Amino acid sequence: MRNHNLEDWLVEFDIPAAAAQPDSPSGPPTGNPDFADSMSSEMPNDPNAPNADYNLGKNPEEEVQDQENEMDPEYPDVPEDKKEEDFEVWKSNYFKETIKNNPNDLLDMLSPMRDREDLSPYQRKFVDDNYNVQLIRLNSNILEASKSIRKNIRDQLDKNSPATSIVNHISNVLDTMPHLNSSYIKMMGYYGHKGELHRKFIAALTNSVQVSSSPDKENVILNEREYSVKICTRLNSDWGDISLGSWALKEDDPERYLSEPELDRLAEGSPEEKEILRKRIIIESISKQFEELSFIINVVNDDGTIYYLGWDIANSLRMAYADGKLVIKTEVSDNSEAIISDDGTIIPMIDMSINYIKNPENQTDMEENVEEIQFITKRNGMLFFTAGFDVLKESASSLQGFLLKDIPYQGNPSDLKNIKKCVYSAHDMIMRQC
Repeated sequence: MRNHNLEDWLVEFDIPAAAAQPDSPSGPPTGNPDFADSMSSEMPNDPNAPNADYNLGKNPEEEVQDQENEMDPEYPDVPEDKKEEDFEVWKSNYFKETIKNNPNDLLDMLSPMRDREDLSPYQRKFVDDNYNVQLIRLNSNILEASKSIRKNIRDQLDKNSPATSIVNHISNVLDTMPHLNSSYIKMMGYYGHKGELHRKFIAALTNSVQVSSSPDKENVILNEREYSVKICTRLNSDWGDISLGSWALKEDDPERYLSEPELDRLAEGSPEEKEILRKRIIIESISKQFEELSFIINVVNDDGTIYYLGWDIANSLRMAYADGKLVIKTEVSDNSEAIISDDGTIIPMIDMSINYIKNPENQTDMEENVEEIQFITKRNGMLFFTAGFDVLKESASSLQGFLLKDIPYQGNPSDLKNIKKCVYSAHDMIMRQC
């Protein structure tokens, strides 16, 4: 059937069979009986034909579409939604990064976290507080001081009394940079805001992390590879009424701090034994609450003098009490707090104070001439450091874990008023255009 059709085709076009040879490039099909099959297999529109560069019988738009389809992967790569980093993991990494002491790297960590919309109020405050700390450290003078202070702390920190070491290094460095000491004076012009600014300033100088604004816990943490220091910061205009935080005796405190024989004497011993044990429970309870806290307290005098107090309260109280330099006084007064028992009885709470023992000069009879000066007192559930400056100067030489230093104002006294007024007004802060 295939040969018959071929012959008919040759006859119809009056072409001799010999003319249709394979060596004729423009000749018609040869007399090969498998011609149709060979032509069919060589046509470029055969999808299996090798090196086929075009599609026979398709318009240009279809060819372009086919080429695009060939370029598209069978399963297109769809980018996955980036999972937000867990905040606590990020926070831990931020603590580690502060060891390197580079404010730009820390700001790079903080900036994207500020754009997160899933942060809790505490988390957002943590980010914003430390963002401001690092902005302070971009100041070249602050950064210079910070690097020196961090290096000195790293090389010479007394881990038994970290507050005294840190205060010593801060004051020594700033004593050579009087232009930075005016920052403390400026803070006094912010009154109720001064405490928050002060802890950020201390955090910037030590490259610590601000973790809280609470008076009952650490405010900033200085982190190193081998240790960390929990620091409470305070800024006051005078000595004598500095809040240390809340404290209350717990019902189970006797079991925590007394041995079994001592508990028996507390219940059945003589009045003198009971009194001694009760006071020891108080000093141990207060010391335990402040055991891991180091206080950095600054007081700015009217004459521009900057006072530094570094105080590791726990060890200081225990040692001073054991040495007889501090005594505990308890009494019930007309202003004492009270509670109502289940049967309606009014039970007054005992007022408590810790007094410093001062021996007057030129006295021979030490026992009869001992003078007690209030050092710490409890009011409305809060402990206040009430010692005046004269007591501080004397106790600084006799109490361990207690360091007092001062930096006098080196400028013109007439400039002090202008420095105190060199603050942003509420209008500047609230109405700032961002």
